[in-house]
Amino acid sequence: MFRPLAVNVGLRYAGSRHRFVSFVGATALAGLVLSVGVLLYVQAVVRGFERELEERVLGVVPHVTMAARHAPAEPDAVVGELLSVPGVEHVAPVISGGVLLSTGTGVAVVRLKGIDPTDYEPVIGRFFESGNIDVLRPGSFNVVLGRGLMDQLGLAPDDSVTAVMPDLTLTPLGAFPARKRLRAAAVLRTWSQLDGEVAYTHIRDAQRLFRSPSRPQALELRVDRVLDAPGIAARALAVVGTDNFAAGTWLRSMGPVYRAIQVTKGMLFLIFSLLVAVAAFNVVSSLVMIVNERRSDVAILRTLGAHSSLIVGVFVVLGLLVSLAGVGLGLLFGLGLGALTEEGYRWAQETWNIDLMGEYFVHKLPVEFAAADIARVAATACGLSLAATLYPAWRAGRMNPAEILRHE
Repeated sequence: MFRPLAVNVGLRYAGSRHRFVSFVGATALAGLVLSVGVLLYVQAVVRGFERELEERVLGVVPHVTMAARHAPAEPDAVVGELLSVPGVEHVAPVISGGVLLSTGTGVAVVRLKGIDPTDYEPVIGRFFESGNIDVLRPGSFNVVLGRGLMDQLGLAPDDSVTAVMPDLTLTPLGAFPARKRLRAAAVLRTWSQLDGEVAYTHIRDAQRLFRSPSRPQALELRVDRVLDAPGIAARALAVVGTDNFAAGTWLRSMGPVYRAIQVTKGMLFLIFSLLVAVAAFNVVSSLVMIVNERRSDVAILRTLGAHSSLIVGVFVVLGLLVSLAGVGLGLLFGLGLGALTEEGYRWAQETWNIDLMGEYFVHKLPVEFAAADIARVAATACGLSLAATLYPAWRAGRMNPAEILRHE
């Protein structure tokens, strides 16, 4: 198969067993592998946090909440109007309020949410650690708690917990907070901060606990594109009117976290791209030394009539081979590092009972490799490496063969 002379000579130099050339090439290659692998791994971790926010946190948090100043007289009609809004996938009526949950070993202030199990099963059904949403039956006063709340209160499934409501009950002895004993019938686990905040009961039981009317206080919407939630909320308000409804989106509570992830991802890509640039400078220095080592070869080729562009092409090919090998191995290294650390963190967490991610909104180390991130890392690394090969190749092409051979 025909190959240009520059490619043939460049391949020969790349496969050279010359000790110095091999050592210099291996050093440059190792630098590229390490830097590209770390850059890809960091991008995968940040992408993992994005995934956890969207699938776990935003899988439970309502995307849009339509809070009613007065309970709507015909909630079913309002639900139908909201479902007609473009982008709205699901609407669930809820009744919620703050309560104090108390046991003999701990207390916790939570927002207890009354839900219809049929409406809410698509939202939280996949996060049950024990039990299921069918335990929420009207009149049972069963409650579904997050794993964090269960641990904080020292509860096991089917244990009882006392709920203290903010409303006061008048008795001959004075006014006392209303109390009700609930049963922790099921446990949710999202591996996020919501495990220490979520508490659900049946909407009928919530009406009795909070002494609210039979109509829901709010309507929670799930949308097809979470980033479009503000626009969808505005359209929903236009449909139901602003006289009785106010809209809030997930950006109010989780927006700062999402923006922090986006900023962090961009900054980390920039910072670790500089690490790739440092590895590219190693390619420059390595190629310069290889050019000096191959001065006599360059002089002989020029004497035989080779044009300077041929010499430039030889060392560009050599640099590209080192760069492509380094980028390819670096991508494999990053993929392996991601798989190893995700599984290793889970194993360490279960073996030594540690929670290194306890201060973050997710409590495990998420890693996700996206094709777009892999392509961006590869393109960045290849571009920097290609730029690094140009100066040594240009320098080789400008060598004076007569000056070189005179000192040989």
